[in-house]
Amino acid sequence: MENNSKSVKDEKPKVTYSAERTNLQEFGYSKSGSVQGDPDVYASYLERILNGDLVDEQYKGLSETERKEKREKIKDLEKTLDDTKKNNAKFEADIKVKDKAVEEYREELLQIRKKRAENEEELERESFSTLKFSIVLFVLVFLTAYLFFFYISAAYKALYVDFEGIASRLADGLSTGSIMPGPAELAEALRYNYLLFFVPFVFYAFGLAFHVLLDLKHKAKIVFVSLLITVTFIVDLLLALIIHNNTESAKELMGLASLKWSHNPTFYIILCLGFLAYILWSILLDFLIREWRKRQVTLNLKRIIKHLRKDIKILQEKIMPIELIITEIDILKDEVNTYVQGNLKGFIDQFTTGWISYLTPDNLKNVKTKCLNIRDEFVEKHKIQPGIVKVIKAKRK
Repeated sequence: MENNSKSVKDEKPKVTYSAERTNLQEFGYSKSGSVQGDPDVYASYLERILNGDLVDEQYKGLSETERKEKREKIKDLEKTLDDTKKNNAKFEADIKVKDKAVEEYREELLQIRKKRAENEEELERESFSTLKFSIVLFVLVFLTAYLFFFYISAAYKALYVDFEGIASRLADGLSTGSIMPGPAELAEALRYNYLLFFVPFVFYAFGLAFHVLLDLKHKAKIVFVSLLITVTFIVDLLLALIIHNNTESAKELMGLASLKWSHNPTFYIILCLGFLAYILWSILLDFLIREWRKRQVTLNLKRIIKHLRKDIKILQEKIMPIELIITEIDILKDEVNTYVQGNLKGFIDQFTTGWISYLTPDNLKNVKTKCLNIRDEFVEKHKIQPGIVKVIKAKRK
């Protein structure tokens, strides 16, 4: 009797393979209790889960309609993946080009600084000077205002003769008037003909043309500059002659002796106040522009580098990750190509949680450890990963 009892006690229950849906955690706890957590039986149930004969009660299979929909979705995702790869390749190529350009501009900027640092004269000549720029700008602003008033007055006195006014001043024993107008005279000139306001800008244009011609790479630029200066001189000379003749004509009307222009100091003063001031204005303007360019050389390089880095950042943001698309395609392919599908790792973990929950007593700790080792070896052997994976149902013989 005792032998029969011992034989029954030592006999291990056999695992019956049949498709079954259940709460895996509760099922694991129940089966573990019935066999005292036997590791061999535990390994047998893991095989059942792997073969798809034991799945979670929430498991649902795929219908043919669902499979067709998933195949269409795979095609769309593969097209999206292909387009994304092409776009990413284009963006990456653009980033490489811009990265190379940034390095080239940085190297150019570095070479400029090294070259200037090695030569003190070149450093002084090629570097932007805030002090010189500010002083020249200050002088140029006031010289611009001076030429503005001067040429309005000169044009008014040359083109519009007020013989009565000149005669009245001569009769009162006063001079014939200054070439520089007072506020009332300036207002009167502009009121007489508002186009006089634009006369100074003709000479400003001559000054700007002076700078443009100096920048020419043409062999005959000296000839062009000389012609420009000559034309400006002739215009100033004609203005001075006309003003002189108007003044002398008024004197003759009053019966006073007149002077030839060559003997009249006023004529030379008018010519110098206009022509020499214009030449000085042109030279200062040319210097100011060239000084500003020195600053712009390095500043433009820095702006270009900043702009390129901004472009690179935008391009990097446009690069789309493809890992999620690939993963989704793989998941859908697994779903379509498998007969039974489920979260295999999740099924194993649920079942194992229930199984080892029974093995909490101290006398079963060794069994628990052995079962966990079997679980880890099983997962590693079959390369089971988290997420939805293939669970191919074993074929019956």
